[in-house]
Amino acid sequence: MTPTSRTTTRPPGSHDAVIVVPGIMGSELVDVTTGKTLWGLADANWYVSAWMTGQGLRNLRVTDPETERRRVRATRLLRFPAFMPVLTGMEPYTRLMERIAQVVRHPAALRPFPYDWRLPVAHNAALLARAIEAHLTAWRWRAESRGPGGSRARVVLVTHSMGGLLVQEMAQVPGALDEVRSIVTLGTPFLGSLDAVRMLSEGVGSPFPLPRRRLQALARTLPSVYELLPAYRCVQDKGVLRHVTAGDLGIGRDSVPPDRATAHTLPLPGHRCLVGLGQPTFQSMSLRSGDIEVHHGIPDEHSTAGTSLLDHSGDGTVYRYSAELRQAERTYVHQSHGALARCKEAMDHVCAVISEDEQGAPLGGGELGLEVPDVVQAGEPFTITVTGSQAAGASCYVVDLSTGGVKESPVLRHGDAAEEGKRAGELFLTQPGLYRVAVAGGGGSPVTRLLLAAAP
Repeated sequence: MTPTSRTTTRPPGSHDAVIVVPGIMGSELVDVTTGKTLWGLADANWYVSAWMTGQGLRNLRVTDPETERRRVRATRLLRFPAFMPVLTGMEPYTRLMERIAQVVRHPAALRPFPYDWRLPVAHNAALLARAIEAHLTAWRWRAESRGPGGSRARVVLVTHSMGGLLVQEMAQVPGALDEVRSIVTLGTPFLGSLDAVRMLSEGVGSPFPLPRRRLQALARTLPSVYELLPAYRCVQDKGVLRHVTAGDLGIGRDSVPPDRATAHTLPLPGHRCLVGLGQPTFQSMSLRSGDIEVHHGIPDEHSTAGTSLLDHSGDGTVYRYSAELRQAERTYVHQSHGALARCKEAMDHVCAVISEDEQGAPLGGGELGLEVPDVVQAGEPFTITVTGSQAAGASCYVVDLSTGGVKESPVLRHGDAAEEGKRAGELFLTQPGLYRVAVAGGGGSPVTRLLLAAAP
């Protein structure tokens, strides 16, 4: 009797472990004592109440980081859209997690890393380092963690926004990233963002002073916001560019973090940098009679005063060259900052890196930009502007996030000959609430942004 041979096959999918690190606003926060959710609520109307009345914002303030580490716990990644003026909105990570689950060998290989995004980057980076070690150790105990030829599993880090700064902080510790095979950063502000200036400063006005003042009061207590201040020369001052100072913002002298140029040059293992493009993005600032004026462009550093600004665009929050590292493999997608981790092109890219399929779906899609106010008044008209090479065939719609239904479909007007590649439409929302504005066209994912309609 001839013995039968037995063959074993391993399940498909990457044998490596994957950790997803969200961005600012991207983790649900819960009060440990009361069990009350402080951030990431399912009710979209909570954000209207919070920013118009201040109710609920006080619990998010950081008076003492050590106390906050005991008082507040980050429980999971964002599951519902969240909103903050200036930074506008952050989309949930549910779709990204579901897509990654399809390319790993077993659900146990995938771990989310929620963290208290209000606290210093260094604190959260230390927690991430421990999470990487624990997750990889646990995954290696499983038979599925062996790859071709018996190779041991390593880690792929998928990071969005501030999550990439945690990894950059870890890179300064010898050996901290030795077990990391690849890092994907989605819209990480390696050199900061002008939106942090707008959040912290006294001299950037807003047609809606109540949300603006409440944002500033909250932001000035959050250590993480100061770490998002621009680390590149962005201040136009007497014909030259210089770094932003505490005096420019009316904040304490020690509030501006030291120059991050050294950290910016440290290579990250297997780094793939995904950068959002085509969205109106503030890139430089100037001071006039103590007021700050921000600009959708930056002068050439070798130009003279009065030279027109060069608009390099970005994702609406992070300037293009702030989201890039020279040592990284760079790819681009036309999408807003808060929606980067949710759009199909970015998710395809992430999954291609995890599965080591370097021929993943090309990025880019429709070349569209979307500009909308962050806060509008219900019942009052406002303008939606669509830009880019695909603007002529673009369509726009608005989703009410409290119901999930399409609320409006504004008609976009064609611009005149001097405004080729630009269309605009007027819209008013009758009810206060949180809304997603989307513009579609050109074959790519719709470009989306969140806005808040305040009560009259």
